[in-house]
Amino acid sequence: MKIAAFSVRPDEKQYFDKFSETYHVDVMIKNSGFTAGDIELVKGCEGMSVCDGMCDLSEPVLEKLAAQGVKYVGFRTIGFNSIDLEAAKRLGIRVAHSGYSPYSVANYTVMLMLMCIRKALYVMFRSHTADYSLGPICGYEMQNMTVGIIGTGRIGKAVIQNLSGFGCQIIAYDPYLAAGLNNVEYVTLDELYAQADIISLHTFLSDETYHMINEESIAKMKDGVILINAARGALVDTKALIKGIESGKIGSVGTDCCEGEDEFIRTDQKYDGRVVNHDYIILKSFQNTIVTPHVAFFTDQAVSDMVESSVKSIVQFAAGENTPLEVHA
Repeated sequence: MKIAAFSVRPDEKQYFDKFSETYHVDVMIKNSGFTAGDIELVKGCEGMSVCDGMCDLSEPVLEKLAAQGVKYVGFRTIGFNSIDLEAAKRLGIRVAHSGYSPYSVANYTVMLMLMCIRKALYVMFRSHTADYSLGPICGYEMQNMTVGIIGTGRIGKAVIQNLSGFGCQIIAYDPYLAAGLNNVEYVTLDELYAQADIISLHTFLSDETYHMINEESIAKMKDGVILINAARGALVDTKALIKGIESGKIGSVGTDCCEGEDEFIRTDQKYDGRVVNHDYIILKSFQNTIVTPHVAFFTDQAVSDMVESSVKSIVQFAAGENTPLEVHA
């Protein structure tokens, strides 16, 4: 079977080589994302491996892909907003998203928490300017804090596991309670906003969760709350977040994602006169924010997992097997 893989980064190439042998498939590698102009490239391919936000899988494009014989799409990302699932279902194209080590994001999340409560970025900046005084860098200790986790799926559960050794109080909100969690108290979302010193987002993006962090929800939070987002940028209304930082309501932010990041993420913008996202630039300008370019997932284990799950799901589809990572309209 032949698979067309798009948006393939140099760090992924070794894993495509490995898993094409493991699963006995022929993989056609393309470094750029998939657009309607690439239809001819997938001729003879039954499956496609793509990344969310870097492909056009709208209904008109899916119709052309189906006509070319494409039957399966395996995302190398957890998100799959780039595809019209209703159209895929109508055309008989099966779709799977990616699974990968939850500890990549979970470990990064705790790192952001610790950097925020110890004002690490500001401390390092001062040190680089030869300012070795104490000044306004007094931090907090985790065991004295309440951490609120929104979303207790695989990553949220891994964050809770990581935090269990710090002695902090952990509260959580999720419409679906996870089994096997110790030392965690489930509360309502409003209770979490009111009680948590640190709020960490680990939920999916949907119509219901879009801009769940907004002016109204921020107003319900503790003064000086620390907000961590290593999930999806559009969970947070960035303008409301900036307003909360400017007013002092939000004490610190550690975010690995920002709404609108698809316009510039994974690109090199050095010495480019354009400003692709004004809110992103403003968010980075504060001394109490840590903003990183969606790299929490980026470990050797997670990259291997994402490539394998994409290829494996396509092979399972072709074999007529049930695929654990399949997504439906």
